Amino acid sequence: MLFAMDVSPEMTFPKDESAYSAKVDAPARGEDTPKGFETRAMKPPDAGTTYTLTMVNQSSQPWIFYVYQTFPEQTSDIFSLAWLASPYEIVPKAQITFKWEVNYTFLWGQTGVLEPGVSFVAGMSIDADPQAGDTTQFSVKPGPNLTPAQPGGAPGTLTIYDQPDVPNSEFSVGIGMGDAGTFATQAGTNLKHVFAPTPSYWVAAGIDQQVGTVLDIQTVTQTAPVIYPANVYSLTATLQDNNTWTIKP
Repeated sequence: MLFAMDVSPEMTFPKDESAYSAKVDAPARGEDTPKGFETRAMKPPDAGTTYTLTMVNQSSQPWIFYVYQTFPEQTSDIFSLAWLASPYEIVPKAQITFKWEVNYTFLWGQTGVLEPGVSFVAGMSIDADPQAGDTTQFSVKPGPNLTPAQPGGAPGTLTIYDQPDVPNSEFSVGIGMGDAGTFATQAGTNLKHVFAPTPSYWVAAGIDQQVGTVLDIQTVTQTAPVIYPANVYSLTATLQDNNTWTIKP
């Protein structure tokens, strides 16, 4: 699964941002993420690099294997989504391989109240770029939509402005990598959502997760961080018979 990105032109924003609530402001981008891999989206030499992760089941039972992302010091308003997930259970001795590039998107979905267990299904996805097309507006007129991404936010961040017509507790917005969502937050009237895309990758094994499942990262079990060493772009994560992971090139 390979992803591409193309930033579209044309968008204007309100001159007075005081009308917007800063309810969901993710922490500023950090340089150190000891619990996982800091994506290289900000580092041009790795632009277009394909990452590969093979997940192998050496445990005694079948599992849904999935991958999710977290932010350093992630706030409670921002939910991690099951980003990549096996479409079937991976039986003992079987494996699955995921591939991706570090390309970002803006998303919206009609979720109702956003909470763990809900499925975030993107109703729209547009390209995003923390350095060029980093800001978009979400509106529900004439129908739910995101305006083409344009520069306007703080460097290295991705920002979504919910417009005055957005109802509370009906829609969610977020960011994704490629064609699948990675993070989502509840949309509402005049809210501003700022994401600092420095996520860490994690592997996990579960029983009913699918792409877009909203996670409670505090309760995820059979999980481990995936750290890509410098100049290494392919890793194998093996679930052992004691339900712990070993991760190696």
